[in-house]
Amino acid sequence: MRIFPENISTYGQEIDNLFWLIFVFAFIAFVISLFVLIYPLFKYHYKKSGKAQYITGEKKTHFKWIVIALVVLACSDFVIMFAEHGTWAKIEQEPVTADLQIAVTGRQWNWIFTYPGKDGKLYTADDIMIDDQNSELHVPVNKNIVFDLKSRDVVHSFFLKNVRLKQDAIPGRTMKRWFNCNKEGRYEIACSEICGMLHSQMRNWLVVDSQENFDKYMKTLYEKNSPKK
Repeated sequence: MRIFPENISTYGQEIDNLFWLIFVFAFIAFVISLFVLIYPLFKYHYKKSGKAQYITGEKKTHFKWIVIALVVLACSDFVIMFAEHGTWAKIEQEPVTADLQIAVTGRQWNWIFTYPGKDGKLYTADDIMIDDQNSELHVPVNKNIVFDLKSRDVVHSFFLKNVRLKQDAIPGRTMKRWFNCNKEGRYEIACSEICGMLHSQMRNWLVVDSQENFDKYMKTLYEKNSPKK
């Protein structure tokens, strides 16, 4: 049984592993908390209890449980931070060589994709912009895709569930992120931040092509956007 959406990115499995690690610690804490809350209800339900006491927690018998809980919580946080350090460093801190650099801009209510033109440089006069609702972002398989993420209006959140990538797009800021897909196919791009009345319709598609098909797609874009004689 598959719990998560299919993973198609090089670092997706590491993100999934971190999820399960955090889930285990959170589930254990949930079970202990539930036991502490419910057990006294059954234990003292049919018995006459004495007068309620005000407990300040200053006595050693009481204070030790506060210390134990803090130590256990601190240790679990340390284990999680230690486990996640390598993954986050690789994804967000270590620079990668860009095989393709693009720009992704969120607006109400669509994602705008900008490819470099024939000069191969982004933010020049021959850039190709795709600004259509339900449009597709085409990328080649097994290549490092580095992108600048921006927002034109409000806070959006660029969510590629199959890539295990989610990043807020904040007005006035440019976020640089990357991914590498190892399987061809068509996958959903969503906005996971409520951004207005038509938020639910802000849905585009990631298409992972073979290098040959990607080159054909880019050739078609160049032809459509070349000046007419």
